[in-house]
Amino acid sequence: MLSRSNAKPLLDLSIELADEIDWQAGTLRTFEHHLDITAWAYEAVSGIIAIGTSDGSIDLYGGPGVEHRLELSERIAVRSLHFASSIFRLVCVDEKDRLTIWDLNTPRKPKLQSIVNFKYPVNSVTVSPSHSHVFVALANGEIQTYDLLCSRKSLYTMPDLWALYEEKMASSGMPNYGGGQSQLPIEMVVHPRDLNLLFVAYSGGIVMSDLTHRNTARAYEYVVPPGAPGGQGYHDQNLLKHRRPDVTALAIHPCGHFFAAGYTDGSIAFWAIEDEDKPLLVLTLDGQHDINIADAHRLDEALGQSLQHATSREPVFRLAWSGFANSDDPRGGDTVLVVLGGLKTEDISGITAILLPAFNPAEPPALPATSSTTLHPNIRTAMRQSVTPKNLHTYSTVGTPQDFLLLPRESPHFSGSWNPRAILLLSDGAKGARSTEAYEFPPPAFGIHKNTKADVPSTGDSSEQALSDEIASTLESMKMQDDPKSLDAPPAFWSGPTGVIGGDLINFEKESYQVLVSDESTDDALGLRGGSAWIDDDEGQMKVLRFQPRRLLVTYHSDLTVRFRDLSAQLLLSSDTSPLQASYPNPLPGLTIDVLALLADPTVASRTSPTLLEEAAVASAHLAPQSLECAVVLGTGEVAVYRLNTPPSEDAAVPKTLEDSELISATHVSVERNHFFYPAFVLSASRGSVSALAMSDIGFLAVAHKDGSVFVVDMRGPRIILRDTSDKSAHRRSFLHRNELDAVVSMTWTVAGTDTDIFPRVRLLATRDSGATTIYPLSRSADGVWAASTQRETTEGVSHAIRDASFVIGTKLGAPSRADRAGLAEVIHSSAEDAVKGASFWVTAGAKGVKCVVDITGERIGRADWPSKAGRVENVVIVRKNTSTLLIAYTNERKALVYSLPYLEHMHSLQLPKSSDEPLSVDETGDYVEWTRHPCGLIHATRYGTVFNVRRSGPYDVPQVDFTAGRKPVPPQPQPVSVGPASFIGSWLGYLKSQTLTGDQVDTLLGGPDRPVPIPKPQRPNVTASDSGSSRPQPDRANSVSEMANSASRGVSDLYSRLNNALAERGEMLGGLEESFQSLESGSKNMLSQAKSLAAKQTAKRWFQFS
Repeated sequence: MLSRSNAKPLLDLSIELADEIDWQAGTLRTFEHHLDITAWAYEAVSGIIAIGTSDGSIDLYGGPGVEHRLELSERIAVRSLHFASSIFRLVCVDEKDRLTIWDLNTPRKPKLQSIVNFKYPVNSVTVSPSHSHVFVALANGEIQTYDLLCSRKSLYTMPDLWALYEEKMASSGMPNYGGGQSQLPIEMVVHPRDLNLLFVAYSGGIVMSDLTHRNTARAYEYVVPPGAPGGQGYHDQNLLKHRRPDVTALAIHPCGHFFAAGYTDGSIAFWAIEDEDKPLLVLTLDGQHDINIADAHRLDEALGQSLQHATSREPVFRLAWSGFANSDDPRGGDTVLVVLGGLKTEDISGITAILLPAFNPAEPPALPATSSTTLHPNIRTAMRQSVTPKNLHTYSTVGTPQDFLLLPRESPHFSGSWNPRAILLLSDGAKGARSTEAYEFPPPAFGIHKNTKADVPSTGDSSEQALSDEIASTLESMKMQDDPKSLDAPPAFWSGPTGVIGGDLINFEKESYQVLVSDESTDDALGLRGGSAWIDDDEGQMKVLRFQPRRLLVTYHSDLTVRFRDLSAQLLLSSDTSPLQASYPNPLPGLTIDVLALLADPTVASRTSPTLLEEAAVASAHLAPQSLECAVVLGTGEVAVYRLNTPPSEDAAVPKTLEDSELISATHVSVERNHFFYPAFVLSASRGSVSALAMSDIGFLAVAHKDGSVFVVDMRGPRIILRDTSDKSAHRRSFLHRNELDAVVSMTWTVAGTDTDIFPRVRLLATRDSGATTIYPLSRSADGVWAASTQRETTEGVSHAIRDASFVIGTKLGAPSRADRAGLAEVIHSSAEDAVKGASFWVTAGAKGVKCVVDITGERIGRADWPSKAGRVENVVIVRKNTSTLLIAYTNERKALVYSLPYLEHMHSLQLPKSSDEPLSVDETGDYVEWTRHPCGLIHATRYGTVFNVRRSGPYDVPQVDFTAGRKPVPPQPQPVSVGPASFIGSWLGYLKSQTLTGDQVDTLLGGPDRPVPIPKPQRPNVTASDSGSSRPQPDRANSVSEMANSASRGVSDLYSRLNNALAERGEMLGGLEESFQSLESGSKNMLSQAKSLAAKQTAKRWFQFS
């Protein structure tokens, strides 16, 4: 026996970290999962997405490591976001109807450009990718324009066009016209092929406005005649009256010759631009067509029936019309109309995608000269055919859908819906949370992107190869799923089904880490790509990152998946010339484990509870650091074991029957392509939830259940080698609690000796809540078969044992005595002469204190009681840093109590930042993560911190970003296409012009002759020699731009120039910005009053001249 004395004969393992200067608690980085998204937008040219939230923050995400947060001047909700691609600006409309504009061209971070207030609430905003003006529809019906390039309100305004229309109709004798909600602007859409045309959807109808002529070109009003069912069906109480459902949404076909409008009764009307008298087709999502036309037979049936309720259908809230690069015809091929709303109350909630035929009519016969401007009947028929649905798919959502976002491949035109590759869905969740889901688009069942190559007949020697190719093609088509694939969105979007419910921080040796991250190719990523990011290394801390341990953040999710993210500091190595190559943390989708696919397998489902799929939830996940086997624990008590890179063999397709009834073979269960964890088996003991679990790196799994039972599985079989289900060991020995189960709360695999058996053996230490600890030794036969020995030992730990607070370490270096490869080698090759006493310490902790014992069952050499004022201890971990080993106890008050080993003398107390009451997840290096849980139960923030924050936090700072890096030029504005074939000379364009306005011409039209175009600032030359020559400003070009700008900036230009200079100097001081705009408004009032008065008079005279 070792004797304890004041001389402390045992080596102090913690002396190297005795100085307080070595300790500093701090937060390294915070990661968020957006559960409060209120708005979003996607910039297709650069590949950047913007997310607006309810607390006034806007997060921008792009390529590897590219992320940046913008803040509104107040913590108020973001209502809508818009990218102006032509000049790369971000426009935000907030809850207080203000426009906040950022310039994304500035390096390192976007620059706040302006904050704009309006007299009336903002109903809608639209931005074109071809010019720099914003159209702003106000609640009073007026439409104003704002110049993003010049940071000013332009003089070009539009009155309430629908009010003028109603006045004209009323004056002509039409009844039931006038005022009210019908004059509220709902949405504006710029014509996709003619920038001169602006569609404005009011509640009462839709107006097509000609910007150049400042008049209303067309007005489209949908009236359901008496007897027609409309969206409410033949049981509508107003069936025999005229009905005017309000307009709610608008989308234009990519060819530009017709559009779709959504209404409050859930109907969708398709209109030809040239025919404002009646729609082409009116339908509902449940397949009813021509609902604006009365069917006499069905009307008689409805009138003859007793009173029934009308069809309850939600309004159509939003529309988007997508075209694709799937046709050589300039008019395009098949299209997809995406619909938010329009479903019946009993329908499954979701977003509906409708496949529509291509609009490629032949040239119609010529009409008489008197009808040259009317819509030809053949053209009208072709348009009607092209809006008759071919197929329909509903993207189901977990809750009531609120919005969707299409992600185009390259082009920002066509209202951001051209050739999209993905769709994001936003829906309501529990307790105010929002859920985001990502899917491929369009649905595979639509067949838009299928290979349409013609079959080439084969002859002679190639017939066999052709047959093989045909068989392979057939098999591939049989494997193709009609349902869209779920895409791997960035972790910031993990919510709803993919929401995080818990996780752990794990560190790895370099070899194991490289195996885990060796192959991460995946086709299912969302594919954000814009910009570049780097971290400034002002303090020279970057060079030590390569010596940091490799870490993974393992999280488990609501959809029964386990996901992995690389949290290694080495990912942060970067500079302004060598940007980040991966996000931080970097998702590893190839390691994702889908437990739901395993539980849904018929063989597994037949051996488990019938209600398992409905009740199952991931409770924890455990990864062996060397063997890289993963055990996933379900809340219902089942444990699923997965192995890395072990795909099933051909003969494994047939389910195996294992000897032990508690084990279910899972080697036959397939996993998704590019996923590398394969199921091995399931332990289903039907003994309640799991109270503790321990995995070794040599193939042993120990599982304890709430009823006190303990199972040990040799995973190489698999087979159960230990069942301890005795009631005696499972009950407390305390008289006061003798009827309570004494469940195992901590288990540890080790290779060590005990005081009575010093030979190193594989042992399992199972510590119960009372502190009673059973030591289960394993023995190996001559032929290599492992078995549980019957010679068990017991010892006493600390009462009210803390979960997973049992450790065995070596006495010389303090290294963990694990059951790993090195430990197994020691067991196999050691002899009795090699065994010595005092080779290990056992450290165990409970609610009141901690103790250290030699050789597990030997003499206690250290004990400490937790200080009462520090709070309740939740986690205990043994930390190794440099050459020292010590113990840290973390409390619920975020105190870190540091104790020496082996004598457990208190060394330091650190106060950690606290933002949540959730227990920390800690690792063996002093790092930890703190989870912040939303009221809905999901994690919405993860704070990564450490107790060793000395000269370390610099590389973890928010990265600098350059959103313009790699940005391509904006594609040219699409031009009008004829209704007939392109080969036909003089094809009919209708109202569209063959030569439309350019974006610059629209800016000139809206901005006026005195538009103060800012002078571009010369670019600073880069420090690199290769770029310095090309970075110099060109004097000739600068002079010409200056002369042109000066000639166009008389009068008010000086005032706006002073304003811009003031804004540049004051930066992001938002209060100063608002004061500057107020000063600008008061200073320019007298100067502009006469011009405004004159413009208003002329506008009133010119508007509403029908073409």
